[in-house]
Amino acid sequence: ATMARPEEKAQAMLNKWVRMREESDPTSKLSRMSARREKRPFLASHCEHLADAERFRRQIIGEISDGIKKIQNAGLGEHAIRDLNDGINKLMREKYHWNRRIKELGGTDHNKEERKAMLLAEKEGGTAADGGEDPQLAIGLGLKGSGGYRYFGAAKDL
Repeated sequence: ATMARPEEKAQAMLNKWVRMREESDPTSKLSRMSARREKRPFLASHCEHLADAERFRRQIIGEISDGIKKIQNAGLGEHAIRDLNDGINKLMREKYHWNRRIKELGGTDHNKEERKAMLLAEKEGGTAADGGEDPQLAIGLGLKGSGGYRYFGAAKDL
């Protein structure tokens, strides 16, 4: 094994130093990329960057739609359906908090947008342009329970 030349050593050290400096700067692209691998904070208020908050909101929406896809299957059994429905409701609450945080960080007021869409949906009677039931609406409308609790998919029949 031959020893690296002094210039190569110096370059390697410089690269390490630059990388460390980049990672410690919260506005740098590198630190944003390492943050991307982070778990979603338990509290939305712990999130300091609008881009991260938007990303976590999209993550939650994805989880909600996965749950809604699963809950359509009435053959799951009552217990599994109830658990899924509870999980979806929990995610809906969490999304509300992220929407609020995004507004605090100077982003779009998603809660306002969603309320407008809901009112419009209720006015139109929950049908899509082709006359069928609009899946997005089915998500939002659910069957309203007490205190904002909703029933999705097969849970509507429980």
